[in-house]
Amino acid sequence: MTGPTASDKGLLRPQEAARHIDLRRYPVSGPLGTWVERFWAVHWDLPEGSSYESVVVPHPCVNLSFMPMLGAEVHGPGLAVSRHPLTGRGRVFGVKFRPGGFTAFTGIEAAAVADWVAGAATVFGPAVDELNDVVMGGGDEAAVEAVSRFLAARSPAGPDERYGELLRIVTAMLEDRSITRVDQVASRFFMSQKAIQRLFQAYIGLGPKALICRYRLHDAADRLAADPGADLARLAAELGWSDQAHFTHDFKDLTGFPPSEYAAQCATAARELVMAHR
Repeated sequence: MTGPTASDKGLLRPQEAARHIDLRRYPVSGPLGTWVERFWAVHWDLPEGSSYESVVVPHPCVNLSFMPMLGAEVHGPGLAVSRHPLTGRGRVFGVKFRPGGFTAFTGIEAAAVADWVAGAATVFGPAVDELNDVVMGGGDEAAVEAVSRFLAARSPAGPDERYGELLRIVTAMLEDRSITRVDQVASRFFMSQKAIQRLFQAYIGLGPKALICRYRLHDAADRLAADPGADLARLAAELGWSDQAHFTHDFKDLTGFPPSEYAAQCATAARELVMAHR
């Protein structure tokens, strides 16, 4: 097992989300943690006639999700925010693989799963549909146990040294925010930039530059949610962008709106949360 390779950031407008959904995370135990970052579940119970759209800046990870109507699905690393309209009452349970963990676990080429959604049976066979019934029929703790057994029985037999190397690099990217360029990664791990590029494309389907940017965008969204009045030029500099214009371009390219607009959304959500608790 290794340390964290994905943060708990990414849910946009968290103050608004807190009013509508209950997001829970569960740790992975044993050797399965080599490939799986964590388990997660989303619960919601919305008033009749109301709806809520959960918006997430995706991690560079594959997720295996279990749902009551759609069944079990595999979702590849998204290239833009993912939107999840919710109504009524429901629950989704999921498995977040580590960056590159799905390819190391299944042997499926990373290029085939980037921004990919498919029925989980295409990967794990019809037994995963039976597992979906078990997961949806019980609570989260029972789901963790059932899914852990299912995946552990299908785990690769031996170690994958290249994947282990990838995890060491990804962990450094996540932990050390002074890393803002691929050449810094190459220098730290005594590899050429081309070798790192090949490694990331083989296991994740995204390049190292994309991951560095994704982690910084997670940080930016998190900081703006906590402090919507933050100075954008200073924030851009602190997170490693060369200037505010590049920060604004990257933020808008991924989320669909500039950081100033997102900050305004978060300020409104914070006010509404305060009013709801009066």
